[in-house]
Amino acid sequence: MKDGGAIANYNESKGYINAGVELCMASLNTSKHFVTVEDLPVDLKNNAEIHLSYIDNRIKPKDAFLNLFKNTSYHVDRFISKDFEQLLIDICATHTFDVVVFESVFVAPYLPVVRAHSKATCVLRQHNIEYKIWENLADNCTNILKRSYLRLLASRLKKYELSVLNSFDGITVFTQTDLDMLKADKCTIPVGIFPFGIDTDALISKQDNIEMPSLFHLGSMDWLPNQEAMIWFIQEVWFDVSVKYPDLHFYLAGRNIPMHFFDYNNQNNMRVLGEVENAHELMNNKAIMIVPLFSGSGIRVKILEGMALGKCIISTHLGAQGIDAVAGEEILFANSAEAFKSQIQFLMEHPNEIIRIGNNAQELVRTKYNNALLIQQKLQFYTQISNNTK
Repeated sequence: MKDGGAIANYNESKGYINAGVELCMASLNTSKHFVTVEDLPVDLKNNAEIHLSYIDNRIKPKDAFLNLFKNTSYHVDRFISKDFEQLLIDICATHTFDVVVFESVFVAPYLPVVRAHSKATCVLRQHNIEYKIWENLADNCTNILKRSYLRLLASRLKKYELSVLNSFDGITVFTQTDLDMLKADKCTIPVGIFPFGIDTDALISKQDNIEMPSLFHLGSMDWLPNQEAMIWFIQEVWFDVSVKYPDLHFYLAGRNIPMHFFDYNNQNNMRVLGEVENAHELMNNKAIMIVPLFSGSGIRVKILEGMALGKCIISTHLGAQGIDAVAGEEILFANSAEAFKSQIQFLMEHPNEIIRIGNNAQELVRTKYNNALLIQQKLQFYTQISNNTK
């Protein structure tokens, strides 16, 4: 579980199992997230029926070039597999399902297959409004050729994403913002808002070994919005902050960090750690989480995990969208370089606020983002839309 999507899927699956659901999981086993059944958490593989189907969905220059002459989304095309289609047919032939949940729009191409072989209620779990991410990336890109290509990708992904929305029986999203986008895109089927659920019992906050003060960012660095955010923060914020506070350290950690980020290692008190063995241990050891996202949608898993561990977080409003946190009480917001510098200065001059805001954030997660409660509400939503479609 090395990124937000994997953690979200694990928490969802564990929540279903704990609620007494008979769970069968069919997964495209991608190059990026390749696993064996033996790699999976024991509590998952011992309590769910799991099927893995390998797919080499890496971006290939030749395929990307040939796709320019088609009218399909290259993002979606990379997830289409005849082997996985046959796996779904075989599973549906031997099981009677009440609900089939499609994890993200990238497995939506398999909806007709499931419809043809199962009478189950079909629900799309929309992690992000995907095309919005690519529109934002294109808007923020300064290279003319790259911006044009990103806009083409976004346009084709949008066309596909909008074409499948009303084909499902229902959709679940993480945030009100995403629901509003779906309604604006003429989504007419039932949509339920279910934030990311946290297993608060599994996240133990440790306050005895915190480097105080310190800044850190933790995220999957093969995700373009995170790369964009870190380049901006380092160049527009950190260089100035590190001069003003020469004893303050900033730590960048995450999987698949591009090599050019390591050029910053040990400069201006910045430490580029790469992938860390224990993300929760890193969070417990550092004081202030930085989330300067300007692209993306959905909800940031790492923010909720950080809150559950009592971290004080400075985020853009977009980075923390979908999290019902009060500014100045449970989180600090900054949407510009000057605002980030100001918030960091505030915490440097008022270190007790780091603890106070972190404690408030921890209580917020305990009361509003409890995984067990959210799963029960989601099962009620499934029952409701199932009854409406019969």
